[in-house]
Amino acid sequence: MKGMRKVFIIVGVLIVIIAAVVVYILTNLDSIVKSAIERYGSEATKTAVHVSSVAIHLTAGEGEINGLSVANPQGFSAPNVFHMGKISVKIDTRTVTSSPIVISELHISAPQVVYEMNPALASNILVLKKNIQESKVVSKKQAPEEKKADGKELKIVIKKLMMDNGRIEAHVAALGDKPETVTLRHIEMTNIGGHDGATTGSSGRANPDCSGGRGRACRIAGWLGKDTRQRNRPRSQTSIKAISFAIR
Repeated sequence: MKGMRKVFIIVGVLIVIIAAVVVYILTNLDSIVKSAIERYGSEATKTAVHVSSVAIHLTAGEGEINGLSVANPQGFSAPNVFHMGKISVKIDTRTVTSSPIVISELHISAPQVVYEMNPALASNILVLKKNIQESKVVSKKQAPEEKKADGKELKIVIKKLMMDNGRIEAHVAALGDKPETVTLRHIEMTNIGGHDGATTGSSGRANPDCSGGRGRACRIAGWLGKDTRQRNRPRSQTSIKAISFAIR
């Protein structure tokens, strides 16, 4: 009987501990997510990632990230390469345990991008992209079991992506580093990932719907993801004018 009593006491203590952990997570979820974004974002980009605040609404499948900034890689002058005023996301909660996970709506307000090309014709966007790719390789080697139990990678579908009041600022060393700015009032893309979804590592093959007035959004993404050094153009042509043409 004494042995059984001890077992019940231990079980009771474990239940209290688990309950305390659950309560702590639920009451501190916003700060936990904020810290996770900053920690893992900084590790992935190899630069400082900061978030002003986070608001998570689990039952509704909604969340907000305010003031997300990604610092510029070393060798570039601007403080940040990206700054997002507000990111709002709505997830179809019925899909969170399946693949693909469906994001009903992703809304980015006041995104700011600073594109820099230094005298060596290296751009901050491509350096950041390289850092993320290298981090993915390291993480896959360290934790190959992160795939789902059936061996398939997690896939995502974004039904609707909207960006409002955006701005791209470009600095090209070969052109005297004179800043030039392009304003992006509204961009909308739909069905990113298609019917079957896309993995986070295959965003370039996500095939978003760029029909109608959304074509320029795809051209911007394509331009920022390309290495200007492979275009075989004179330095005088690698300017914000080319970026502006992609946005029209």
